[in-house]
Amino acid sequence: MPPAEFGKFLITIFDEWVRNDVGRYYVQIFDTTLANWVGEMPGVCVFAETCGYALVMEPDGDIFTCHHFVYPEYYLGNIMEKPLIDMVRSQKQFDFGISKRNRLPRYCLRCDVRFACNGECLKHRILKSPDGEPGLNYLCEGYKLFSH
Repeated sequence: MPPAEFGKFLITIFDEWVRNDVGRYYVQIFDTTLANWVGEMPGVCVFAETCGYALVMEPDGDIFTCHHFVYPEYYLGNIMEKPLIDMVRSQKQFDFGISKRNRLPRYCLRCDVRFACNGECLKHRILKSPDGEPGLNYLCEGYKLFSH
């Protein structure tokens, strides 16, 4: 789905939800967006300013910085060899989490609704910004439509 169509979809579903379903059905993206609008923690890492709280453990006990990044460069250690708390509090994990904010392109930094998505997940930052800088989220256009 093209990003603009995604934004229109969110608006359509949100309008229906507000009219008929508030209090009856929970829609995660609406709750997280609302939390960001009022300055609360969104409860979902993809919309938080920083990340690093969604580590993953593989069946063999290997721990990685994020469930979206189970690659050798994001390996923190093995639960059988290292205490989990040491991996969670490691410099590598901190650096990974803060990189979400620190790697935003200038286009995002100037965005009036950046607080609503915070650039979303690093995994989805696959486009170049209009000024040619890498790191723009694929769904940026849709999130902007929804957030305005």
